[in-house]
Amino acid sequence: MKKRQIQIQTDEQDQSLDLMIEYDHEDTDMVTSMTLRTTYQGKEIVAIGREYPFEDAFSELQRRLPDNVQIRCCVACRHGNLCPAGNAPGEVFCTKDVIIRTKMDAFHYTTDDDNAEQRLRHYWDVCEDFCPQDEETFTYSSYLYYLNNKT
Repeated sequence: MKKRQIQIQTDEQDQSLDLMIEYDHEDTDMVTSMTLRTTYQGKEIVAIGREYPFEDAFSELQRRLPDNVQIRCCVACRHGNLCPAGNAPGEVFCTKDVIIRTKMDAFHYTTDDDNAEQRLRHYWDVCEDFCPQDEETFTYSSYLYYLNNKT
């Protein structure tokens, strides 16, 4: 189990929550689920993702938080694209400096060794350029799909 921090934004303020991340197997090639645990206003929240590479866990976490709370992290950001050639669980690539309109646009930025290393982030990371995903902007990610379509 790994302990991380995740940023949230509420009507009143931004804050951090402790986030426990657990995979059902130590070997990333054998993982079939990701479990997220946090506490918000004294209530434990548990979200489980079962769709590799587990963006659905973060979508489920967002759904379980109150409506006025938004998670702010790379997997929920419009600049957070997955790699068309495949990802490890929790791996996302920042493309805030380029326009991604299709899956193939993301290919060079996520597979080229120099680009990929420079752009590699984790789902729970966040920066000052965070912009929530929306239907009008293409992001090579299933986070918004899972958020809008309960699995």
